[in-house]
Amino acid sequence: MNRHYIALLVTLTTLVGCTVTRESSPTLVSQTSTPVAIDLPREIIGLSISLYLLVDDKEEPDPAISTHRTEADLREILEGMNDIWSQADVRFDLQTIETVAVPDAILQGMQAGSLELFFREIGNGIALPQTSVINGFFLRNVGGPNGMTPLRSRTFFVIDEPSVFDRRVSSHEIGHILGLHHVLDDPERLLFSGTNGMILTENEATVARYFAQGIIQGAR
Repeated sequence: MNRHYIALLVTLTTLVGCTVTRESSPTLVSQTSTPVAIDLPREIIGLSISLYLLVDDKEEPDPAISTHRTEADLREILEGMNDIWSQADVRFDLQTIETVAVPDAILQGMQAGSLELFFREIGNGIALPQTSVINGFFLRNVGGPNGMTPLRSRTFFVIDEPSVFDRRVSSHEIGHILGLHHVLDDPERLLFSGTNGMILTENEATVARYFAQGIIQGAR
């Protein structure tokens, strides 16, 4: 069992010390001018991601409980996610897109908002190939919200027909994975609920990068 697969099953992680430092900008100095700071671009942080289409049967999926999305849909969503997260210089590198068969009873429970049995059956009745440090699941419904991120996990869920842009829902949920919380005062922000806002502040970008580095270093 690879380390990413183990990480997927852990819903409570321990925060350990980890610092991310940013070197101060160098200055150009001449005898006749005031020193000028050079603003260097941030290094791009890459995180692997796997995306899954959840169905009851791979050959003849039941449209009432199986996702209607396609692999092409997920590739388009990921492209939009990377565009949004370029504000923080964080990139999600696709490892795989897979269709995963999930027993009917579990899918029906997920539609009611219950994810516990799904997580319990991973590795038993549910096989997930090529899990990554971040794993996204696309399903017909999840009990009301556009998306969901289980507390302190590196997984997110997005429904077929959200009330906002697909790329925005997925990016919002990943924001929670990267340590960001909802905001209440600005609907243009990515972490404001229920709108198509996509803006990340500089502070949010700094926090997200800190968490992303922690994931890479195994701290989260």
